[in-house]
Amino acid sequence: MLSELKLGPRRMAQAARLMELARSQEVEILAHFYQRTEVKALAHFVGGSLGLHRAAINSRAKAIMVCGVDFLAQNIERLRPDLKILVPRPDADCPFSQTVGPREVSQIRLTHPNHLLVADIKASGALRDLCDLEISPEGEFPTNLGHQGAMVLPALSAGDPGTRAVSHWPRASCQVHYQVTAADVKKALTKLKGAKVAANSLCRPEVRQMADLVGDSQTIFEGCLNAPRGDWLVISESGLVECLRAKIPESRFHECEVEIFCPNMKLTNIKDMLHTLEAELPAMDTEPKVTPLGDRPEQAGPAG
Repeated sequence: MLSELKLGPRRMAQAARLMELARSQEVEILAHFYQRTEVKALAHFVGGSLGLHRAAINSRAKAIMVCGVDFLAQNIERLRPDLKILVPRPDADCPFSQTVGPREVSQIRLTHPNHLLVADIKASGALRDLCDLEISPEGEFPTNLGHQGAMVLPALSAGDPGTRAVSHWPRASCQVHYQVTAADVKKALTKLKGAKVAANSLCRPEVRQMADLVGDSQTIFEGCLNAPRGDWLVISESGLVECLRAKIPESRFHECEVEIFCPNMKLTNIKDMLHTLEAELPAMDTEPKVTPLGDRPEQAGPAG
């Protein structure tokens, strides 16, 4: 793991220190597919939002470090309130998860009064508090809708309810995945005869319609892992393709000319992770020891 990283001496020393502290403090490091290469190389588990939820539920560690964006840490904390959750970059937010807030929820309840609001696994903690139901940590859609319809917020990214009674807030979109158009996919496929297409569920509707496999990053990863080996055009953040190539070298994974890059997911680095664990160390007493004047031993005077 550590030996595979191509880092300079200083960064390699930081990585070694990081792993040493993670072991001594019994911290499990979870990293999203979209994180930097070196962050994923040092993580105990790498996966999509759904995969990280599962890993957190099953973790036996004393603490979990979440390398990802804000909603991941918030939701893992809800799942495992018994664990300490460490976040190396609290400023790594997800604009997509914030596209629906209290104002939008009020508007939706006015325009869709009979709909139940369902929080997707990418919903922030604040949004979950405003919804009626949640998609389970396993990505399962709630079945207790009765005769009511449902609206998934911010947008369905895992699981497939398979019913027209479920709708989505049309104004919620991921600008990172929306960069790729249907024309970009067609252009790529002209050079990749026979390749199958895997598209993230946050892509444009017309892009999803062209895909053989649609889902969140975890669904795409598992789908490609279980599929016959061959060529895949993957329309998702570039970190997923990096993981697929490493895990399934027998298949060939391609990207469009438009690189899908999430700057928020790339904020976390080794230095951030190390400082987070160092902050958990017992405070060192660095104050100089001063003996009170009345307790000082008598000093001998000059002989005479």
